[in-house]
Amino acid sequence: MRDLLVLGFMLLAVPLAFTAPFAGYLLWGWAVLIALKFYLYGFMTGLGYVQVFAMVTLAALLFKREPTRLAFEANRTTVLLGWFVAHGLVVALLAYPGLERNWELFGNLSKTALFCVLMPLLAHNRFRIHALVIMVALAVSFHGALDGLKFIASGGGHNAQAIPTFGDNNHLAVVLLMALPLLYYLYQYSAGKLVRFGFLGAIPLTVLGIVSTSSRGALLGLFAIAFWIVLKSRKKILGMLMVGLCAFMVVQLAPDEWSSRMETIHTADQDASFMGRVAAWKVSSAIAVAHPVFGGGFRAVQSHPVWDSYKYSPGLLGFVETPMLNRSGVAAHSIWFEVLGDQGFVGLFIFIALFVNGFVTRREVWKLVRCNGRGQQWAGDLVDMLAASVLAYVVAGSLLSAAYFPFPYVCLMMIEVVKQHQLRLAAKLALGKVG
Repeated sequence: MRDLLVLGFMLLAVPLAFTAPFAGYLLWGWAVLIALKFYLYGFMTGLGYVQVFAMVTLAALLFKREPTRLAFEANRTTVLLGWFVAHGLVVALLAYPGLERNWELFGNLSKTALFCVLMPLLAHNRFRIHALVIMVALAVSFHGALDGLKFIASGGGHNAQAIPTFGDNNHLAVVLLMALPLLYYLYQYSAGKLVRFGFLGAIPLTVLGIVSTSSRGALLGLFAIAFWIVLKSRKKILGMLMVGLCAFMVVQLAPDEWSSRMETIHTADQDASFMGRVAAWKVSSAIAVAHPVFGGGFRAVQSHPVWDSYKYSPGLLGFVETPMLNRSGVAAHSIWFEVLGDQGFVGLFIFIALFVNGFVTRREVWKLVRCNGRGQQWAGDLVDMLAASVLAYVVAGSLLSAAYFPFPYVCLMMIEVVKQHQLRLAAKLALGKVG
C-alpha cells in the first residue's frame, strides 16, 4: 500500500518538478533528508528518488523553465565549498588503493555541493527561503516525531532504529538535533496558528526521538542548542520555557538505562568506548602526519591495511595513553579527525574555514538587518537558528564520523542565501526603490 501511494506521489511530483524548478529543488532536498526507502518494502524501493528529482530539476533549469532564476555570483561560501570539493577530488585520486567508499563519499560530497551552489540562484526571496526551511524541518522532524511518539507509547522503552541513509543511531541523533532550531524558528514565524503549534509540538517529540537514540554526543548537542537559544534568542523567556519543557519531559520519560549511560560522560577517561575513539583519532592524525596535504583518502582509517600500518604511530596524540584495540579499520569517530585523516591538514583547514565563515556570515547578516529596518528581524532570527543547528553538529559531530553529511552544508549555504537577500535589499533601499 505504501508503495502504491509513493508511486502516485511520484506521478504527480515529477511533472511538477519539471514545470516548476524550485518545487523540484525542494523535492530534491526533501528526498535526501526523508530517506524514503527506509519506510518502503515493495517494488518502489529500487527507485533512486534523489537522482530522479535532481535530474528533473537540472533539466528544467537547462531548458530555462525558471524565469526568476538569478545569475550565478561567487561568494565566500561557494568559493570555500568549491575549494573543498576540488581538494577532495585530488584526495580521491591519490587515495590509498582499495578504499571501499572512497569515490562514493567524494560523489556524495560533490552532489551536496551542487545542491548548495544552486541554492542562491533559486531561493532568492523571503517566501522561497521560508519554503526551504519548511522542507528541511519537515523532512528531518518526521523521523524525530515518529520515534518520539513510539518513545511515549512504549513508556520510554523504544530504541530508535538506525536509518541506513544517515548511519547508526548516533548519526540519526545528530540529524534530529539540527532540526530543532529550525522548528523553533518556524513556530515563531509561520502565519497560521494551527501551523505554528504543529511546529511547536514537533519540538518535544523530536527531543524524545533524540533520547530514544541513547546517543551521548546528542546530549551534549542538546546542551549546546539550549545555551545558544537562551544566549542569542531575542525572545529569551520563550526560549527558556521551551528548554525547560523539553528537559522536564526527558526527566519524566527517560528510562534509568538512559540516565546511567549519560552519566558516563563525566568519566570519559575511564570509558573503554571513548578511549577507543581516542585511539582512532591517533591513527587518523598519524595518516595526516604522513600525508599532510591530501591525507589518505576518504575513510582511509577504516581500511584494515591502512589502520595496521599506523596503529603503533602516536600521531598528534602521543601524550594520551590509549588501549590497543583488538580490531582494525575503525571509524574516525570525529568529524575533525575524519577530515584530517581523509584529506590531510589542508582539507581540515578548508573544512574549519567553512564553519568559521558560517558564523562570520551570521554576524554580517545582523549588521545588514539593523541597516535594513525592523521588518527584517526574521533574517537575523533565521541565521541565529541556522547557526544553532551548525553548532549542534559541531559539538555532537566531534564524537562521530559525519563530516560529509549534507545537512550542515545546507545550513551554511542557507545562512549565505539570507545574507545575499539582505544585500540586495540594502542596495535597493540605498537607491530608494523600496516603498
